[in-house]
Amino acid sequence: MPAPQLGHLDRRTFNAGLLAGGTALTMEGIRATEALAEPVSPETRMPAIFIAHGSPELAIDPVRGAPFVRWGKALPAPKAILVVSAHWEKTRPVMLSSTNPRELVYDFGGFPRPLYEVRYDAPGAKDLATRIESLLPRSSVARSERGLDHGAWTPLVHLYPQADIPVLQISMPSAEGARGLFEFGRALAPLRDEGILIVGSGNITHPMLELRNGRPRETPTWAGDFDAWAAAAIAAKNYDELIDYAVKGPEVRRNHPTPDHFLPLLVTAGVASVKDAKPKFVLEEFEYNLFSRRSIEFV
Repeated sequence: MPAPQLGHLDRRTFNAGLLAGGTALTMEGIRATEALAEPVSPETRMPAIFIAHGSPELAIDPVRGAPFVRWGKALPAPKAILVVSAHWEKTRPVMLSSTNPRELVYDFGGFPRPLYEVRYDAPGAKDLATRIESLLPRSSVARSERGLDHGAWTPLVHLYPQADIPVLQISMPSAEGARGLFEFGRALAPLRDEGILIVGSGNITHPMLELRNGRPRETPTWAGDFDAWAAAAIAAKNYDELIDYAVKGPEVRRNHPTPDHFLPLLVTAGVASVKDAKPKFVLEEFEYNLFSRRSIEFV
């Protein structure tokens, strides 16, 4: 039997196991920069967060969503939200999602019908898109008409259920490798001082292939060890350790048959490293005893 395609999430994969550089600014860019870049003190600087989105059913599960509802109420109100999701990888140029109203991307199959009826009609973040074009080399950024994928909207329906904050998604240039993604985060870091909440969305453990063997009764040692290793590196702000995850992470191939869900953590860590932000673990548990739900706020 061929290995499942991990880029497109199919509920049968879950249930089978469970049941068994700078550029010149245009005038538009200057206006967008002025609109966003008001002075921000360290006390009002926006955090950067890494959120474990897990199964798409998060969006319609009030129990799994409850910690994110509480988290959203505790977070300062952002001017806009920028999401880096495991489900949008693109080589250069990095892509920006649509700044116009678009339908959500339901990038999965076989889930309950109510999941396909979820709407999240957040405003487009036009000023933020223009600001990013001024922040990154213009040749490395392009716009698209893509909507938000489930790495973005499934947690946002709980974090900000009113959908009244502009949201923009930026693709992840994963071909640049772990160090390149960390530096990509560092390039985005000035946005924190402009009222932008930067969100990395993935999972610290994402062993999709293990579901073929059924849901374990308890979290396997190899998954717990990887989560604990990552948590220790994050708590110590030892980001070089995280960047070397492919060598230093215990049982890395088992926890991440493909690296996509770990990589947004590196982007978020890069953002956090610029102002030496302090990590705080907001959620520490496992989904299906396999997928770490560890979520982090860097302040």
